[in-house]
Amino acid sequence: MEDFKKKIASICCFNVKNDPLLKGFAMLFGGSATESVEGYSEIVRALAFEGQTLGDYLHDMLVFSDSPILTECAKNLTEPRREAVEHDITVISEIAKTISRELKTKLSAKYSDYDFMSLPYFDSGSFDYAAEYFIHYVKVHGNGMFAKYKAFTFDGELRSIDETDKIRLTDLKNYEAQRRQVIDNTLCFLRGKPAQNVLLYGERGTGKSSTVKAILNEYPELRMIEVSKNDVAQLPALFRKLKEIPLKFIVTIDDLAFAENDDRFGILKAALEGSLSAKPDNILIYATTNRRKIVRETAADREISGADAIDESMSLADRFGLFITFMKPDKQVYLDIVQKLAEDKGLEVSEERLFAAAERFALKRGGRSPRTARQFVDWLDGRISLDLEY
Repeated sequence: MEDFKKKIASICCFNVKNDPLLKGFAMLFGGSATESVEGYSEIVRALAFEGQTLGDYLHDMLVFSDSPILTECAKNLTEPRREAVEHDITVISEIAKTISRELKTKLSAKYSDYDFMSLPYFDSGSFDYAAEYFIHYVKVHGNGMFAKYKAFTFDGELRSIDETDKIRLTDLKNYEAQRRQVIDNTLCFLRGKPAQNVLLYGERGTGKSSTVKAILNEYPELRMIEVSKNDVAQLPALFRKLKEIPLKFIVTIDDLAFAENDDRFGILKAALEGSLSAKPDNILIYATTNRRKIVRETAADREISGADAIDESMSLADRFGLFITFMKPDKQVYLDIVQKLAEDKGLEVSEERLFAAAERFALKRGGRSPRTARQFVDWLDGRISLDLEY
């Protein structure tokens, strides 16, 4: 009879022994009929919940496992490490060969007091992977949560973001020169060339944050971590956590601004440049701000020395190698964005009516911006689809 329990116990590199499907396999043949029924049911339940074949489930289980040894293999693959990974893959491959009908036949032969053939079948699928596949996968995609997710938040604890904004660079209109700088810098970063921290400055709604989010969706190998400006003090801890992971990370800080004598100001300056503990090479910071002066002045500051206050703000801004400005669009640029977005949606409306409605919409919203243009086109799409006035 199959002794799955001992095989699973011998797995040494992949941190998967507590996986519910493997627990189910471990319960087979080792005890009573009731225990074997429970084990088989756990296998069916795990596969049904994920909607996967056995082979696909085992593949995802391995690539998403949080296995520090695999991370070390990606950085320095020694022969003992390779042999350990190969051992684990051999075990998993044997489990993957399990055929539901054959398994139930064996269980029925051992436990004649229960009709195992009445239990549901599962689809075995296929599992044809070597150790090299998983080692390479970790190099490209990481493992654990970094293999499963692309975006995270950090406030002292790293948390995955299940659903991210799906916006793509092709969805963003105009401002090509600004986005080109961000794209080129990101490509240098991903290819191991010198790259800069980036500060995107401009009025609200001009596409600063959207550009950063679109960059994440453009490059599968990139990971992004959102840090609130209130949690900037946590950056050193985040850097320590990420520096040993063989992936590229962009840390984003939105709406950057500090009050006078804010300790976080100095922490961010040191994180960008100027501290003894340098920022790891696998991390860049992309921040956005709509303030000319990142450090807010008080009335007393202006009375004492306006130049000193400006210098304080510039001491932070200067630490970003790229300072990219997104200016508020004039009427012509705004209407051009509207027209391009309307064409993307396939809206059939005359240019005259489109522009007149767009201007009315902007007036009600307090001004023109790429965000207002997108909101207008979405609004217009709904009105047209319902045959409503606009």
